Amino acid sequence: MTATSADGLLLPERARLLHIGLMKTGTTSLQNAASALRPELAARGVLYPGTAVNHRIAMAALMERSLPGVEPRPKVWKRLHSEIEADTSRRVLVGHEFVSEADDATAQQVYEGLGDRTHVVITLRNYSEVLPSAWQQTLKSGRNMSFGHWLKQVLSDDLEHRRLRLERDRLDQGAVTERWARVVGPENVTVVVVDKSTPTLLFDAFEDMLGLDRGVLAGADLDGFASNRSMSLEEAELLRAVNAEVRSTLSFQEYRYWIRTGAIAAVLGGRKPAEDETKLLLPAWAADRAAERSERFAAQIEGSGVRVVGDLALLERDVPDAGRRAPRSSTVPVEAAAKAVVGAISRGKLQRDKAQELLAEKSADSAADTLDATAPRLDQASGRELAAALVRRVRERIR
Repeated sequence: MTATSADGLLLPERARLLHIGLMKTGTTSLQNAASALRPELAARGVLYPGTAVNHRIAMAALMERSLPGVEPRPKVWKRLHSEIEADTSRRVLVGHEFVSEADDATAQQVYEGLGDRTHVVITLRNYSEVLPSAWQQTLKSGRNMSFGHWLKQVLSDDLEHRRLRLERDRLDQGAVTERWARVVGPENVTVVVVDKSTPTLLFDAFEDMLGLDRGVLAGADLDGFASNRSMSLEEAELLRAVNAEVRSTLSFQEYRYWIRTGAIAAVLGGRKPAEDETKLLLPAWAADRAAERSERFAAQIEGSGVRVVGDLALLERDVPDAGRRAPRSSTVPVEAAAKAVVGAISRGKLQRDKAQELLAEKSADSAADTLDATAPRLDQASGRELAAALVRRVRERIR
């Protein structure tokens, strides 16, 4: 079933549009656009609940799932749910790509949590093009497995490693679509096929479903980090080398603060890969396996009875490959390395400034006594020591 007109896609008033990804299909761009435009969307009849960029923590709590460095927070979901329930007129946009990882029981739990006005939207992209981006996403979580080794794992049909099996299964476009069609009914599922040949289709489809004018979401000002652009091979290898050096010495929160939202954000948001940098492509053997899966995925989606926006054939189209072996690079652009260093320093400075502001709220004598007893001087303290001082001061303030 295919629908392309705005009238054909419009959801009923007060519908809850649950976007479950999949990952690397423009989810970050959509979340950042909705977050940046939250007041304007509300005025136009669409609620993007909460105050964060996305609903990652709330959805994890609803799924009773722990996230790296974050235990389930039921209060976050309850607060978001209360906001949704309190709205008596608007359509709602909610979700996160982690929801695509739900099994049948968890999917049912999510559906029951949001209620029977829920409509699920699944965004898909050519599988062969998703794989390089999915590997890069593992690097942003601190891992340093090579591209070739990672491909051999996720393209295997016999995986024992739980995390790698999860990474494989969450990209299974056919299985995810069939699961949600079973849970909410195929009439309540829309698949949007995004592709570089149809660059506006993602935002257009969401605007049509939510009753927004075309172009509203595209009006958000997003940089390379906010849009989660793909890295060049050289940028990816830079991050992989950094991960190998620091990941074992940093907690997940420290890594997220200094590396992901510091170094990586500076590289992705502050530069564009040069024309002579290498685009990450699948080696020929991986492209062949991916094509086989793509053909199966498209057949499953077509047979599921869900509504499809875009051309399913784009999921199966041939894409260029890198030849016999996975591409490699032993060089890193100096500009990219400089951006990464400056980004990490900037985050450290921001953390230091916050600690100083908090400490300055106490009298000079009291602050001096506290520092003498528990930490080095500010001009000598490390980022971790400043962070610890900040935590102590926050705890004192809330007692």
